[in-house]
Amino acid sequence: MGQETSSLTEPHVIHEGPPKIVVAYLENFNEAGIIVNSTDKSLQLSYGGQISKTILNIAGQGIQTEINAKYPNGIKPGDVAVTDGYNLPYKYVFHCSLQGINQRVSHHEIREVVNECLQTAVKTNKNATIAFPCIGTGAMNFPPRILKTIYCTVLEFMLGNSSLNQAYILIHPSKTDLREYAKKIDHEEERKRLTYKVKFPKWSQTEKIQRVKLSEEDEDYIMVKEKFHCSINNANIKKIERIENKRLFVAYERYKNNIQNGKTTERKLWHGTSHECIDSIIRYGFDWRLAQRKVYGQGCYFAVNANYSNQDTYAAPNRNGEKCMFLAFVVAGTACSGNPNFTEFNIPNDIQSTTNNEKSPTIFVTYNDDQMYPAFVVVYEREQTNSNCIIL
Repeated sequence: MGQETSSLTEPHVIHEGPPKIVVAYLENFNEAGIIVNSTDKSLQLSYGGQISKTILNIAGQGIQTEINAKYPNGIKPGDVAVTDGYNLPYKYVFHCSLQGINQRVSHHEIREVVNECLQTAVKTNKNATIAFPCIGTGAMNFPPRILKTIYCTVLEFMLGNSSLNQAYILIHPSKTDLREYAKKIDHEEERKRLTYKVKFPKWSQTEKIQRVKLSEEDEDYIMVKEKFHCSINNANIKKIERIENKRLFVAYERYKNNIQNGKTTERKLWHGTSHECIDSIIRYGFDWRLAQRKVYGQGCYFAVNANYSNQDTYAAPNRNGEKCMFLAFVVAGTACSGNPNFTEFNIPNDIQSTTNNEKSPTIFVTYNDDQMYPAFVVVYEREQTNSNCIIL
C-alpha cells in the first residue's frame, strides 16, 4: 500500500516532448527553476485557485509580502509578476492573471500569457527551465484541450528559441482526464502544423496589433463597402479599418490549412458588436462567452448578410449614433443544422460549424477559437430620414 501511494506522489513523465508532460504535485517537482502561477489580478494569493493557495501555503507569507511591495496595484491580464520561490523547490514564481469571462478563458488568452511567461523566462534567466501547471483546469474547470493549447504554445516557442533549456507541463495526479488527453497529443503532427508557412496579406507590418484605416481607393475598402451595401443601403460608412494581428492570423491560417484539405471552406461573414467590445475582439478574437443567442448552438454567431448583424441587439449604437460591425474570415468547414444544446465540447468531431439552414444558410455558428479572424471593422451610422416632409 505504501509503494502504491509513493508511485502516485512521485513525478513521472507521460510525454517526452519537448515540452515534457509530467504528472506531479508542484511542491514535489524540482526539475524547473521557474513555476507559473495563475491567480487573481489583485495578486492576493489566498483569493486564487488551488495552485495559488498551495504556493502561498508552502512558500510562506514572505512571497505575499514581496508581491505587495512590488505590485501594490496588482497586474493587468496578460502581464507577469516575478517573485522569489522562498520555500518552494523553485528559484522564481511567475504570477499571471487571465481575463476570464463566465468561467471561460479563450485559447488566445492562454497563448498570450504562456508566451509572455516564456519571453520573461529567457530574458531574465540563462538556460531557463520553466514549469506550467494546467492553468484553469482546477476550480475553474476548463476543458482538457487547454492542455494542448499550453503544449503547442510552448512547443512553438522552443522551435524558434534555443535560449529555453527545458519546459514542463504539470498535471495534478488527481486529473485522470488530463493524463488520458496528454497521451493522445501527437508531437510530430503538432510540430508539422506549427511549422506551416503562413503567407501574410498586404499588411503595413506584422509585429504589432494595429487598426489600419483604409483609404476609399484601397481595394480592400472597395470590397468591404460593396459587400456591406449589398444588404444595407441606408447607412453612411464613416471608416473601414483593416485588423493586423499576427498571432490571431497565424492561428487562423494554420486551422484553415489543417481543416480544408485542399477544399476552400472560407467565408466572409458579418458580426455586429458594441464599441466597447472592439478592442477585446481585435486582441483576443471573437468570444462566445459574450454571445446573446444560443438558438443554433453555444458558439460565435456570424451572418451572411450585413443587415442581420445590423440589428441594434448586436451592433449597438454609441451615444453619437455610430455602429460597428466586423467582416470576418471564417472557416465554416462542414456544417449541420444547429440546436441550443451544441457546445464546443459536444459538437460532432466531423462538424466545424452549425447553421440555421443546411441547404441555404444565412447564419453560421463556430466553436473553435482559431476558425475565425476579425479581418475588418466597419464604423457607420444610419442615415436619418427627413421627418419634416409634408405628406399630401
